Amino acid sequence: MSFQDFKWSPTEKKISRAAFDKAFDNEMAELKKILQEKISQISSNEDVWALHDYLTERRRWIVEKYDYRYSQLIRVFGILLSEGYLPEDDIKGLAEDKVELIKRFAKEFK
Repeated sequence: MSFQDFKWSPTEKKISRAAFDKAFDNEMAELKKILQEKISQISSNEDVWALHDYLTERRRWIVEKYDYRYSQLIRVFGILLSEGYLPEDDIKGLAEDKVELIKRFAKEFK
């Protein structure tokens, strides 16, 4: 069985949505801190464009990463777990086979 074939119970769907949204909020909070620091260090016109380039790249990666299709959630949660945006406690309540696969994916992304 592929992780894309997993069935998600209504309870798991609620848990996964909350975990997904919290991870996104965690990543955005970190990004805001980074931006505040970068903005405070702008001293030239080139720094403005460097900030633009940084934001463009970060946005591309975030949009690509946060894919809330159930067929992709195991992979997405693995990435978010490895990056530290998704605490393991936030996926408690998911089926054990899903949690184990998420952890395995997280190890691969480190």
